Amino acid sequence: MGMTTADHETFEAFYQDVRGRLLLQTWSLTGDLEAAKAAVRGAMVITWHHWRKVKPMDDFEREDWVRPIAWSKAIRNHSVPLLHRDQTIAPEARSTLSALRSLPLHDRKVFLLGHLTSVDLAQLAREVSTPISRTETDLQGANAAICDQLGIAPEHLQSIFDPLVDVLTEQPWPKTSAITTAGAVRRRVHTAIGAAAAIAALVGTGFFVTQDAETAPRLNTLSMKSAVEEFEVEPSEIPGKKLTAKDLMTEENVAKIYGGSWAVDISSDNLEGTGLTIPCQAEPSADKRPVASLARTFAAKAKATTAGTTIESSVDAKAAAAAYKKMQGWYAACAEPRYQLMFTESVKGIGDEATLFTYRDWENNRAVTYGVARTGRHTAAVTVKVDGKSSATATKTSTMLGTAVHNLCSMPDAGACVETKRPRETLVPLATGTAPGLINETDLPPVSTIGDPWQGTEAKPAKTNPAQTRCDNTEFNVKGMSGAQTRDFVIPETKKKLAATFGLTETVGKFGSAKEAQAFNVAIKTRLSKCSDKQLGSHVTQLATEPIKDGAITVWDIRVELENSSVFYRMAAIRRGANVAQMSFVPDGAADISKSDFVSLAKRAAYRLDYL
Repeated sequence: MGMTTADHETFEAFYQDVRGRLLLQTWSLTGDLEAAKAAVRGAMVITWHHWRKVKPMDDFEREDWVRPIAWSKAIRNHSVPLLHRDQTIAPEARSTLSALRSLPLHDRKVFLLGHLTSVDLAQLAREVSTPISRTETDLQGANAAICDQLGIAPEHLQSIFDPLVDVLTEQPWPKTSAITTAGAVRRRVHTAIGAAAAIAALVGTGFFVTQDAETAPRLNTLSMKSAVEEFEVEPSEIPGKKLTAKDLMTEENVAKIYGGSWAVDISSDNLEGTGLTIPCQAEPSADKRPVASLARTFAAKAKATTAGTTIESSVDAKAAAAAYKKMQGWYAACAEPRYQLMFTESVKGIGDEATLFTYRDWENNRAVTYGVARTGRHTAAVTVKVDGKSSATATKTSTMLGTAVHNLCSMPDAGACVETKRPRETLVPLATGTAPGLINETDLPPVSTIGDPWQGTEAKPAKTNPAQTRCDNTEFNVKGMSGAQTRDFVIPETKKKLAATFGLTETVGKFGSAKEAQAFNVAIKTRLSKCSDKQLGSHVTQLATEPIKDGAITVWDIRVELENSSVFYRMAAIRRGANVAQMSFVPDGAADISKSDFVSLAKRAAYRLDYL
């Protein structure tokens, strides 16, 4: 069924109302006006593509739906590749953009959400995936930093955007018909052949070339705030015992497991809207309509170590299983800056099902573990940040998760309780994101001398292979291979100037049989073994070759001499079953990944291939 005239009219009204605010936000976020304009256009195309889903929302919900898409596109367009910046804007606008650019990306997002949107603090915290207490601190810190940078008083913060508004009132907009035409093409192509081809189809329409202006954006569409509607959701009522604060872990429980002296930081009923309590917790509750949802956080008195727990009751075991799966998704793809996923484990003997996720927080040099479990129609999550080795922390967090589940065993419709023996088994990391067969930011190790997080581009079809080196020239669009994709990773927010060649790239593909995949990787090894003879001045050193289940990885250091320079690669050829990957990293002097970390990353990439 096609779109009606009413659909077009409603979308046009929304487009004209929201586009100015989105452009102001994305330009402030990146400092790149062309990237911001392309991001808003692209986000509105996606909105029309999904208009049947978006239309029933109210105006606030629609804007909250499209905003993250526009922001994500703006960041990606701006940073990879680095786009041209307009040098003609007024000094006042340039000063504002420079001050915003001085903030780390996370703090910049917090600041802009606080000043350029109508979201409350709880929703702001959800959008940046941090607890409310930290978000409030980050917002205060960002306010102070901008005031200091621009030499203004806090009461004048809102006025810093006025010079940007002056520039944006002169910007032309694509006609609504251009948006809806591109969105319709995108919908048809997605239906027929998938998302990858839709991108190519959109470019083919010429949509991303500047269109004739329709109307100048109205000043009121660039306003900083809109009215906020308050609403409450009543929990479902079912008979039987309800969760109370007595069912939460206590500071004594935590002290018994981790030692030292602990105090309760926050105890809350998340149904009352207190929000997020555990880092990487994406929503106040995993169940959209929980019967009950409680949270508590703890702080160690002797040192800055923290812990937290949440418990929920669902209407039945099926709803609880869905909530448990959602919790797994939160902690399998934690978006905290410089968090690296070390390993994922299943745990037997805690409830009906349980999983542990162990991260390394390289920003603060700590181990961070999350545990999620379900017993019947009840779910629990725990986390702890401590100094120390990851393996020791995982053992203690398993005990903590068992304690949280034990407190739920007496609840109505609880399932299995907690056994004395709780064996753990390492799992293939859970599928995350839109391209689960590729590595993601949580897999990447730190880069020496760089204290800023990795950022990946969206995966795209591998028509060419950017992971190849001059020694192997491997292509993934070969006979017998399907599903070839590639993705780049860079560090766009670092203050240290990095070479244009710096970054990491992975390309993956799938053959019809393991034999074909093995022959593909053997051919890579053969070409590398002959490179030094064929290209004088080139050097290839094999660092490691290791068998893994259903496959193998091989890692090399490769230096290729050019006419006036040389390029150094660390490269891996990876196979698991019928799936293959090539991963290459180009360092910049001391900005490097250690050999052992790169080998470990290659292993992670091998196991991600299960999701191709």
